[in-house]
Amino acid sequence: VGGGNVAIDVARTCIRLGCSDVRVVYRRTREEMPADVEEVEQAEEEGVEFSFLSIPVEVGGENGKVKALHCLRAELGPPDDSGRRRPIPVEGSDHFYEVDAVIPAIGQQIDIKCMESLPGLKWSKRRTLTVNTITMETSVEGVFAAGDLVLGPATVVEAIGGGKRAAEAIDRYLSGIPQPKMPPVPTRRAMVEWLEVPASTKMALKRPEMPLLDVIRRRITFQQVELGLSENMAREEARRCLRCDVCRRCGDCVEICRDKMKVDALQFGHLDFDHPVPTDFRKTEERCILCGSCAENCTNDAIRIEERGDERLLNFCGTILSRQKIVRCKECGEPLGPSRYLDYVREKIGAMPITKTGEFICQRCARKIKADTVVEPIFMPR
Repeated sequence: VGGGNVAIDVARTCIRLGCSDVRVVYRRTREEMPADVEEVEQAEEEGVEFSFLSIPVEVGGENGKVKALHCLRAELGPPDDSGRRRPIPVEGSDHFYEVDAVIPAIGQQIDIKCMESLPGLKWSKRRTLTVNTITMETSVEGVFAAGDLVLGPATVVEAIGGGKRAAEAIDRYLSGIPQPKMPPVPTRRAMVEWLEVPASTKMALKRPEMPLLDVIRRRITFQQVELGLSENMAREEARRCLRCDVCRRCGDCVEICRDKMKVDALQFGHLDFDHPVPTDFRKTEERCILCGSCAENCTNDAIRIEERGDERLLNFCGTILSRQKIVRCKECGEPLGPSRYLDYVREKIGAMPITKTGEFICQRCARKIKADTVVEPIFMPR
């Protein structure tokens, strides 16, 4: 009985222990189940059945043995405090499941009876212990707490983290050292170099499917179900990384390109919170003029303009958004920029130095050519 990951784990364990008929009874629909989608799908593959919109009412039995589970059908009403729609029992919809055992997996709550000797403790609305999140000290001096008592049902990693903070604070308390007022500032140990991926490849990469143990073996053994990714699959997955350790998602690059430069080449939906659009790195190649405004205003060096040989590149955390050939001065060979950028400048200022054949030249060469055409050379007599 239940719809979380624990309920799914219990059901799959029963299959492995030899139960021929295992059913999960849940009072809401599949969409409202808090269990992971992968867990539910794998449970169905292993033969677990699901009964949705069923509210358990009573466990029936005789001679000290469980015989039936009495349930009512449910309809979903308005959302409750958790944000999910509240199940409302339908009168007269009684139905029964013949069962040999009923295993409830409907959540946990903290047993506070062991804390009654400490009357000064403060409790939250969720009936969890209120602590200083930096030192994990409770409202009673010298009493520290961590884990599910503070967080409620959570992960082992979170409990270990709280335990570490509590241990450090206890050491300071016993040593007479003042406790910190602010949490420690994370320190970057190193930054892994970017993996360069073309924008089209980045958009085409898909999350690899995890190889699973054969269903028959899953039903009769407790072997690891997820077999892990191959080296090639792991490398392909790494190429999908957006490098959130570098990009702070401030969105300044998007705003400057769209609002200041009026180019709107950066279609980053995951950065543009005020004007959300689908993220498509390929659009940048179509629209970008490689002016460099986005890179110049990036405070974290997450987006860069690079020149390699005769090309200028826009590199966003390893994703090559745009690659265009650099136009050079016809006279001296000085790089001027991509043709799109030069066309943009010519449109904005109304003129660009060009030769009679329509080729671009730099300002210095333009002044020299202008001077040569206006000032005639003077020959001094011997």
